[in-house]
Order: sequence, then structure tokens, then C-alpha cells
Amino acid sequence: MNIIIIGGSIGGLCAGIALQEKGHQVTIYERSPGDMKDRGAGLVIQPDLMDYLIEKGIAPREIFGVPATQRQVLDDNGNATLIYPNDTIFTSWNYLWRRLRDFFPSANYFTGFELSSVTDNGGSVTAIFKNGEERTADLLIGADGFNSVVREYVASNIHPQYAGYVAYRGLIPESELTKEEVAFFGDKFSIYPYENSHLLCYLVPGPNGELTEGKRLYNWVWYQNKRQMELDHLLTDKNGRKRDFTVPAGYLSKASQEDLHRTAYEQLPPVLRNRVLQTAQPFVQVIMDMAVPQMYKGNVVLLGDAASLVRPHTASGTAKAYRDAITLAMTLEEYQDNPTALRYWNEQQLRHAKALIVHGRQLAARSGLGI
Repeated sequence: MNIIIIGGSIGGLCAGIALQEKGHQVTIYERSPGDMKDRGAGLVIQPDLMDYLIEKGIAPREIFGVPATQRQVLDDNGNATLIYPNDTIFTSWNYLWRRLRDFFPSANYFTGFELSSVTDNGGSVTAIFKNGEERTADLLIGADGFNSVVREYVASNIHPQYAGYVAYRGLIPESELTKEEVAFFGDKFSIYPYENSHLLCYLVPGPNGELTEGKRLYNWVWYQNKRQMELDHLLTDKNGRKRDFTVPAGYLSKASQEDLHRTAYEQLPPVLRNRVLQTAQPFVQVIMDMAVPQMYKGNVVLLGDAASLVRPHTASGTAKAYRDAITLAMTLEEYQDNPTALRYWNEQQLRHAKALIVHGRQLAARSGLGI
């Protein structure tokens, strides 16, 4: 088939690579004018995704991520009161996206194409872009994230809903930490749980995938409950622009950054408070809930965040986008009849997404988040 993918992030690239491998002609259209910027700092790499990337030669095992062999729980003084084995490997959104992007043919990846609308012609589907261009294919895949235009066609009036809390995040070059701080955080997944919140931190690869000591990045994530009325202030960036779901690094307003520092003084032990204060460009993501009742309509398909949002506590958002993409390619090959294949795939992926959504909400509730 001739297949169009809207969105060149991790889910779109995974789908493009998997479908090309099955013999389809795949073209990706990304609305960003150039390389996509880092969208989530550190993330957990799930074993099946890591195995796939290694198997296909997309990323070598020896430079894949930073392992954390221990998990430590901190008390109110910042001391590790509980330490136990941990087998998580941490990577970064930017590193993972770069590996996928370099593997997918540049001749089939177009930037600066923002989707305007979709028209299903029965046997084909047409994408109409804001730059005046149109593209027609046998199948169109919407991997265009939170603000999916494709979702409006497949499942109109389904939009992200605020979950009641946000995630502040930050990255610090490891070289800016003392030897004692590197020893305390290195090789560990650290978490500080307290009433209605928690902060977690770990090391991730450097900007270009560096894993050598001193070249990595210290990554922290701090969850805080926020009332709906507080979001307008928080999501207004330093230039006065109102953001939808995230204020990127370097754009948090001075007032919001001062609020963050004040809360750090009030609620965090010194070893974590100092990391928040040390972060030059913190950013914030609003945690949202959303799930579509169906992931396809005719010749149009949704996957990843365009279809459903998974709470970050499950460490499965990226893995879910990958599984949506890989299973779609496998199912289309197995059935070789689009309506039957999409119906089966839709049922399986909706079931998988529902389980992750429920699990994520349970984990948030245990921490008093969004209550």
C-alpha cells in the first residue's frame, strides 16, 4: 500500500519503519519546520522496545541508555531509608527519536507539513495541508499527538481532559554536580514520596547519547496537584503566550519559576531542593486523560497519544506508541484485508490502552495525585 503518516515523532517513526519493512510505500509528514525538539527529557525504555531497536540495527545495545541497578527511597532529610534492586534502563526522548529518525529514509520524511483536514474517498484517503499541498494514499495514520487533527476525523469531540496535577521537569549536566552528589544519585533511581506528591530522579544519556561519567544528564520529575484555575498562570510563558499542555524548557515565566523555587524550599529535602534550584531551564507538563472509543474509521487510523493518553507513572507512553505501530504492521500483513485487519487490531489495542489507563490512575491515586 501507499501509506501516509501524519506526525514524525516516536510513534510515527516506529510505524513508518515497521510498515516499510513489510513492503509498503510510507511517507511521513511532520508539522515542525525542522528537527523536533526534546519533548520529555528522560524516559524509561521498556525491554520489548529496546529489543526491537537492537534487532533491527536502529540502536546498538552498548550505547542504549543508563542502567539503574538500585532504587532508593528518600526521607524528609534526603537520606536513603530503603534501597533495593532495580533493573530499569533510562534513556531520553531526544536520543530515542534521533536513532529512529536517522534510520528512516530522509527522502520520505517531510517537515513543515501541518495537517488541515482529512477526506476519505472510499478506496483512498486524502490529506490536505495548511501549506496548500494535498497527498492521497491507500491508508492514513494519525500519529499527531495530543492535538491530533486526525482524531477529529476518526472520533470527533474527544479531547484531553485535565487530570488534576502537573509534572515539573528538569535536566542538569552531570558535570555541574559534585563528586558526592554523583555518587549519591549515580546508578540509582531515587524517589522522594510525601503527602499528595513525589519527586523522582535518575541519570540519562547526554545530549548526543553520551554514557561516560561526567557527560550524562541528571533528570528529575516532580508531580504537584494544581487547581484548574492555577493552570492559566502556569501555562502562560515568559513571552505572555498561553500554552496548551506544556511550557518548554527556557519558556517558564519568571513568576512560575519563583513559585517552583518557593515550593521547593517548603517541601523538599536539601539534596533535592538544590537540584531544582540548580536547574537553569525547568519546564512543566500538564497531565491529561483521554481515550477514543475507536482507533480507526474507514482508511484512517490513530495510534499513540493521538488515540489515548497514558499516565507517566506507568512508564509506558512511548512503549504503547511502539506497540500500536508494530502490531498494526503485523496485523495488516497477517490479514491482507484492511477492514478485517483494522477491526481486529482496534479491539486488541483498545483493550491494551484501557488496562494501562486504569493502572496509571491507580498509581496516581496511591500518591494522592489528582484527587
